[in-house]
Amino acid sequence: MPANEGEFVVDWQEVYAGGSAEAERRLIQQWAQDMLAIQRRVARKTNKPGHRTLHAKIIAGFDNARLLVDDALPTDLSTGYFQAGRQFPVTLRLSNASPVCAGDGLPDMRGAAVRIHFNNDDHHDLLMTSFPASHARNAKQFVEVARIATGKQWLIVPRLILTQGFAEALRIIRNVRTGSRPCNSVATLQFWSRAPLLWGDGGPVRYSLRPVASDINGASIGTDPDYLEAELASRLAKGDVVYRLAVQRYVDDARTPIENGAAHWRESDSPMIDIATLTIPRQDALGARGVAMKRAVNALPFNPWNCPRPFRPLGSLNRARGRVYATSAEGWLGAPPPRPKRDDA
Repeated sequence: MPANEGEFVVDWQEVYAGGSAEAERRLIQQWAQDMLAIQRRVARKTNKPGHRTLHAKIIAGFDNARLLVDDALPTDLSTGYFQAGRQFPVTLRLSNASPVCAGDGLPDMRGAAVRIHFNNDDHHDLLMTSFPASHARNAKQFVEVARIATGKQWLIVPRLILTQGFAEALRIIRNVRTGSRPCNSVATLQFWSRAPLLWGDGGPVRYSLRPVASDINGASIGTDPDYLEAELASRLAKGDVVYRLAVQRYVDDARTPIENGAAHWRESDSPMIDIATLTIPRQDALGARGVAMKRAVNALPFNPWNCPRPFRPLGSLNRARGRVYATSAEGWLGAPPPRPKRDDA
């Protein structure tokens, strides 16, 4: 699948678990059931059914954000609906990454789910987390670690060592601990896709949301369990909150691997290219309209396979997420979610 853009030579391929797409599809069906079992176990332990398997607690939700594509968008990144100068309405969900609805002050990663609306009812979901690389190299490892992490706490480390080996267990623990930390504000966090997707003629990319705002001097971690929502609302009462959407291009399988979600795509190998601006407009996020908007956004199932065909997700982790997220959504919605906007999801 060759293409060229400047110094970046794109020659990439996907590798399927089990040796073929069909074999991997059967594995993914089982992994989806495993993740649903984890979701149900967490619900029983917390006595709080109706949550996502991951990213259970919403921090804030907006249906009035907007995305403005840069006028200087590179030609090969002008793909499908995503064209220079166009503006789109956006639905945005910001969340804590944990499967448990815990207080905002606990160490955790944060998530951003961006739904770009185009052509009436069509939309494109971009999902990101506040650490650039996953703890899991592939879908199989992700499910294995999730099963262990939601079990008995004192058995987590021994089970990781037993199933993953000592060196790999140490890498996973370091990744999770480094990425899981308290934060002052989601308005100043950067979010990464961690897994790549195809971007039309631009080839494989990873994408990121980079904050325009900076931390307020003297800001500290709040004690209120919902302080991140309150802090963001305070900013929005004074003005817009803005992020820049950027992508990193695939270089080669050594430096920017498709199948290894635990690999960092370093900016020294593949610089970030800004392509659009995401704006949450000034508003009363804690007023009646804001509360209703947050509740409506929290009821939406997001899925990386909600995408136009030129933006197909790539890699084992993404191929599993299509089925796993849909199965999880059915579990907490109590009914099948709308089918992803992709025929082959």
